[in-house]
Amino acid sequence: MQFRKLLLVSITLRVLLIAYGELQDRYSAVKYTDIDYNVFTDAARYVTQGQSPFLRSTYRYSPLLAYLLVPNILVNHLSGKALFAAADILAAWQIWHIGQLQQLSQQRCFWSAVAWLYNPFTATISTRGSCDSLVTVMLLAVLLLLLQGCRVLPAFVFGLAVHFRIYPIIYAPAIVLYLVHRQQAPSSSKPSSGYPKQRSISWLSSLLQQTAAFGGISGAVFVLLGLLFYQLYGQLFLHEAFLHHLSRKDPRHNFSVYYYPVYLDFMPWPGPAAADRVGDVITPHVSSISVSNTRSSVYGLGQHAVLQQGLGTLATLLVPSFAVVREWLQGLAGAVQQLPTVDAGKLGVMPQALLVLVFAVTLHRNQPMCWCLQTMAFVAYNKVSTAQYFVWYFSLLPTALQAMHWPPPKGLKWAGAAWVLTQLHWLFWGYMLEFQGRGVHLMLWIAGVLFLVANTAVMWVLLGCADHATKSVTGASGHVTAA
Repeated sequence: MQFRKLLLVSITLRVLLIAYGELQDRYSAVKYTDIDYNVFTDAARYVTQGQSPFLRSTYRYSPLLAYLLVPNILVNHLSGKALFAAADILAAWQIWHIGQLQQLSQQRCFWSAVAWLYNPFTATISTRGSCDSLVTVMLLAVLLLLLQGCRVLPAFVFGLAVHFRIYPIIYAPAIVLYLVHRQQAPSSSKPSSGYPKQRSISWLSSLLQQTAAFGGISGAVFVLLGLLFYQLYGQLFLHEAFLHHLSRKDPRHNFSVYYYPVYLDFMPWPGPAAADRVGDVITPHVSSISVSNTRSSVYGLGQHAVLQQGLGTLATLLVPSFAVVREWLQGLAGAVQQLPTVDAGKLGVMPQALLVLVFAVTLHRNQPMCWCLQTMAFVAYNKVSTAQYFVWYFSLLPTALQAMHWPPPKGLKWAGAAWVLTQLHWLFWGYMLEFQGRGVHLMLWIAGVLFLVANTAVMWVLLGCADHATKSVTGASGHVTAA
């Protein structure tokens, strides 16, 4: 009964937020509705006209999303928001039910649902028109089915989720290892008389079997949907829905530490104009400083522009008595210019892939915590990171915290506080750049670095907490039970 009241209050809250959004969109210059929601609606309009949704520029999603939003055209323009908000409510039920499967108390299940429903990010992002709640429902369904011991349905839903948004593919290694553990658990619980080599062969055989079974079903769903929409919409579908995300470079400011090098590379500022622009971008707070000493080493901005210009500016600031040091810094700045450039996006893939694989190997028995940490690592180290992406791990965080000892350790509280404060710090500089027109790109990038440190701290503390929760995995069923 208490959980039902929680859902009713949450539904009412989201209805009020949607109504408030309509008023703000109508009377305020700052719109409540996400710009992507207008993109979804325009794509749905093309579908109703029998045309490709990809005729709408910047529509880079599965055609299924445009189909789901056809009621925006035929019924009411708020139908999509109602759908996304309903997905929020369904996700809360899934989180509660996952707690039930782990044999947790009613109180702990209740508060885990509260952590999702009353998170200001999730409540506002879905009512603003973000579609991420739909992917959340799919992934929580996969997690729920896995914990129930199902085999075919999780693979089917997982293939659908990867088609809808490509990022869930990062969970595939952890899922396969979890299935291998579940298959091997009954035999490993008995006294083994086999040799290590025999056990290794048995494990490898199980790995190949589970990879073929889960990967075959989910891969078939993904490929068949891809072939269907390729027949309908051609190469444009492949590029916009999938290939674009692999080669995407976004020069607009975002939380990623890679945005600043990408931003600099997007701006072809030749000759002396480059130095003037660097002075505006990197040292806006020192307007009286000349950058003439760096002009001779700058012709265009590249991956090493930040380091190079920082060294040049430092050399300019040094008084003549430090002439030797100043000349050394200027020479070092010139040497930096000669270094081979590195694609920031490709560089970012390495820590992402490493962390995702490490978490999969070490935490696969605890799927909720494993997925949560994998997602946090993927978002924090991604070449593009926006607040919308935070929903990806906010949906998994309540399930990850369910099996932990309570109250949570002080380290998690401090790390969470650092996460909030560093994000507010970033938002301040983001406001100065976007709304005040100030050249604070460097300060914004530094704020992004601090935010990455806070994210890493949260992951580190959660990883320590995961050690206790993972030990609660039972041998026979593979289900996680409360510690």
